[in-house]
Amino acid sequence: MTERLEAWLEGRHAGQFTRDADGRISFSYSDDAPSTPISLSLPREGTTTRAAAARFLDNLLPDQEHTRRRMAQAYGVASTGTFELLRTVGGDVAGGLVLLPDGEAPPTGLAQLNPALDRDVADRINSIKLDPDAWVPRQTPARFSLAGTQGKFALARVDRNWYWSNAAVPSTHIVKPARPEHLHFEEAEASALTLAAEAGLPAPRAAVLQMTDQTAFVVERFDRVFDDKTLFATRLHAEDLAQALGIDVARKYSVTAAQIVEKLRSIDATGGVVLAFLRQLAFNVLIGNADAHAKNYSVLLRPDAVSLAPIYDAVPTGLYPAFDQELAMRIAGAGFPQAVTQNHWRKLARSAGIDEEEVVALVEEVARGVAARNDTAWRTLDDDQATLLKETVERNVAVALARPCRA
Repeated sequence: MTERLEAWLEGRHAGQFTRDADGRISFSYSDDAPSTPISLSLPREGTTTRAAAARFLDNLLPDQEHTRRRMAQAYGVASTGTFELLRTVGGDVAGGLVLLPDGEAPPTGLAQLNPALDRDVADRINSIKLDPDAWVPRQTPARFSLAGTQGKFALARVDRNWYWSNAAVPSTHIVKPARPEHLHFEEAEASALTLAAEAGLPAPRAAVLQMTDQTAFVVERFDRVFDDKTLFATRLHAEDLAQALGIDVARKYSVTAAQIVEKLRSIDATGGVVLAFLRQLAFNVLIGNADAHAKNYSVLLRPDAVSLAPIYDAVPTGLYPAFDQELAMRIAGAGFPQAVTQNHWRKLARSAGIDEEEVVALVEEVARGVAARNDTAWRTLDDDQATLLKETVERNVAVALARPCRA
């Protein structure tokens, strides 16, 4: 039996994902599809891999199977299959897509608003802190899907109030409760994004959300935009670089910086997207974020252009020994933040076929911007953590700015 999942984008029917009797998933654009592509791995014209459609959808869901199982139980879905889950939660996903069951269209007219009361949000935060796989409770009105491994949920901000999101009410914020053993994790992530913005990188606004007796990291979605003429936010299309490359979520740690540069160069002749990516890569190295893998970088897709999305998931993981301290994306073989020198950036530039001096100048610019604000960036952490992080960043900045000796 053939099954279908309707894809809507920019208010128009973009096409259908189809799963055949053998479980193979494909995508076909509709005649009325907007010119914005569903994915760089699913172009309207040209070749694509057989697995690209399935991988694109899979990357919209939580990474871990046990989290998906809990999601299926909460929504009363019989299977953790991609189609089964997205038929229920695909109305509010990353990017601009609205995914709906076969034959359905996005709701029109006045949407039904489901208030997210302070106590309900606090309970959700507490539940995830106690059980990181409990992304959604049973019998919840929320209909969303978020990728990744850390427990999180989506909320919609409408007229200064919080609501649960769905196909008609786009989420505007992502809430991520930290595990209790990761002291001040929420403050560290919010501070890192603030530092990124102050250092000149596009970054979404982030803070620590207080709901009754609970706190969590909260960030504005970069794939949503507010219009004064409308009550709800508008979805902007985006995809992470695992989706853009058409790879399986299990390979997110195997993607190299050179592979990403090659992909971005193929879609942007100006080189601007590549340089924006390298700025984010440099920032993550400088703050000691070892977990910046392919799904932690994204592109915004528009009808006539592709741009790099603002930086996100920038956590100084060096504060937390339980995390792997080896860089998810090595820089020309250098595996740890403190080991990345200008020679490594030059080698990366050469391997990617881009100007060495431009890359080094870019890294130095980011390093100076970070250094200028490092003394005050971490003031919301406790004294020991703030001191450790300031010293870590100072060391990484010094390495980044050190000019190699020339014979």
